Amino acid sequence: MLRFSNYTILSEALPGGGYVLMNGLHGTLDLISNSLGRDIAARVTVHRVQANDLIEQLDDETVSHLSERGHLTSLDEEAEIAHVRMRARLMHEEMRTRPHFMIVPTLDCNYRCTYCFERPLQKGLRKQFTPISYKKKNVVMQASQIPLIFDNIRQIKNSVGREEGGQIILYGGEPLDRANEEVVRMIVSEGIKRKYIFAAVTNGHDLGHYIDLLGSGRIEQIQISIDGPKPIHDSRRIHLGKESSFDRLVTNVRLCLEQTDVHVQLRVHVDPSNLHQFAEVLGFFGSEGWLDNGRVIIYANIVYNKDKNGKVTVELEHSDVAQILSQKVSGYKNVFSGAPEVHADNAIRPAFEEGKAFKLKGTYCSANSGNYIFAPDGGIYACWESVGKDCRRVGTYSENGMQLNEPAMKKWFGRSVAELPECQKCAYALVCGGGCAQYAEYNAGSIYEPYCDDFQRAFRYALANTSNYYLQQVSD
Repeated sequence: MLRFSNYTILSEALPGGGYVLMNGLHGTLDLISNSLGRDIAARVTVHRVQANDLIEQLDDETVSHLSERGHLTSLDEEAEIAHVRMRARLMHEEMRTRPHFMIVPTLDCNYRCTYCFERPLQKGLRKQFTPISYKKKNVVMQASQIPLIFDNIRQIKNSVGREEGGQIILYGGEPLDRANEEVVRMIVSEGIKRKYIFAAVTNGHDLGHYIDLLGSGRIEQIQISIDGPKPIHDSRRIHLGKESSFDRLVTNVRLCLEQTDVHVQLRVHVDPSNLHQFAEVLGFFGSEGWLDNGRVIIYANIVYNKDKNGKVTVELEHSDVAQILSQKVSGYKNVFSGAPEVHADNAIRPAFEEGKAFKLKGTYCSANSGNYIFAPDGGIYACWESVGKDCRRVGTYSENGMQLNEPAMKKWFGRSVAELPECQKCAYALVCGGGCAQYAEYNAGSIYEPYCDDFQRAFRYALANTSNYYLQQVSD
């Protein structure tokens, strides 16, 4: 007997009309009519489609098509859950053969942003008895550590049958701080010799000193955050020298786009106090020629905070931002309402351009499959959020070799939807991958709990807006 799959996902209504019906088990996407979409939407409870009574009203051709695409199934719920578990496990195993790597040139920063989660670490860097400090000479990477790191990366890659080469992300602190230019240049030079390219998460303040390192075959991509128009940005992203962080960012992005072929991601932080100024920010970007620029990605990003109990909180949900900004971003091919829409675009594009299925995943990010972050303190960490926290290490490295902590690695790299029973029942399980492990630990006490983060509603907006964009391209 046919029924709607428990992994059927209905998008929000498309701006141009209709809905997208997606199957979260097979990755199939289908455009359906307004009437069928509304009928299904009226039967969605707790993010699950309960529309089996509709099947008898559908004509045979529609039933056949929906069955072929996986939206209708004859499997019972337990069989579908088992299928999700199997697919998650297989995708996770495949991801574990593709380790990711990050290098932290310094744990310090030339900014003191008002909301930075690394502030507790930064406060101890100039103290005498903290584990990571200038006194202990483990804040900034030493030249002697660089070849050790690359040798360890080669060892890790060889262990899973991979050759040297690929992308390494430079992270911090501020990885491209001018004060550490010598060590950054050594890292990039050594990486290029070993067939690596780089990306960098940077505040952009000192990019002018690294122009020759930016572009194809070197640092190919940079991500920079902006907090709104100049007065807001300068009040939140505070340079230690007190000069305007906004002016330097703008000058350096101009320089990058004019003199290199580097790709730039501009992440615009939004909260209730500045969301209404997003259009003003876009207007400024337009005056700079950054809108519809093929080398620039622009997206809104909510800021996460911690309450007094150490739990993660937000003032705005992703879906609220998506709903408010959807019309403002819809006219541009490189502007998105949030990170969920950026990820949806990357996963949906092959469906429209190559006829492939939506790209599903068994785990949230590489922190749960094999992410190795090498820091100046000799620690190896799995999660960006965990750098500098001794209890979060998955290993250490030194001139005596690399020591990986097997229990810690099993904990971090063993997390997938296949190990999260609560997630396996969710239609979005193989779309979100269980959510952020570190935030799950903050809020639920264990990384082996889900962190949903408003994903379902945000994804439905992203699915509608992104699909509508590609449908417009086809019609044009």
